[in-house]
Amino acid sequence: RSADESLQRDLAWAKSQASRHAEPALIESICHLAGLCMQGAGLSRYADRKHPLVFMYNCTMGFPEYNSKRSIEAAKKYKEEVLRPMVGDRTDAIWQVCFHGAWCEQNTRDWDGAQAGAVTGAAKGYQASMLEDAAIVDKFTQQMGFDSCE
Repeated sequence: RSADESLQRDLAWAKSQASRHAEPALIESICHLAGLCMQGAGLSRYADRKHPLVFMYNCTMGFPEYNSKRSIEAAKKYKEEVLRPMVGDRTDAIWQVCFHGAWCEQNTRDWDGAQAGAVTGAAKGYQASMLEDAAIVDKFTQQMGFDSCE
């Protein structure tokens, strides 16, 4: 439980820092969009698990790939219906940061978990994807339009 408390404390701090540059409604909207993207990335990766029991569950009950696609579609709809009216031209940059930030986080988690497979090379693909997504996030962060609010 203390990990949850520290995560909540970190989130509250991050939101307080962000509130110096944007309205609370915009911050909440970006957090919601990022959450949908993270849910989609996590479910997509879970759908790719090869363990026979997990595979059977995914095919018969869990449907993580279907739910992943639904999460991403919900994120795209939210982006257009809620975020675009709030930020206009900056919407696409915010989307890139949220979407690729989610995949960067997912690949980081998978890379961390695959370190034991370093001998087989399993971790290299996650690391390459993680670095690629991180570069996209860095590029589009500059275009989000919050740096002028210092």
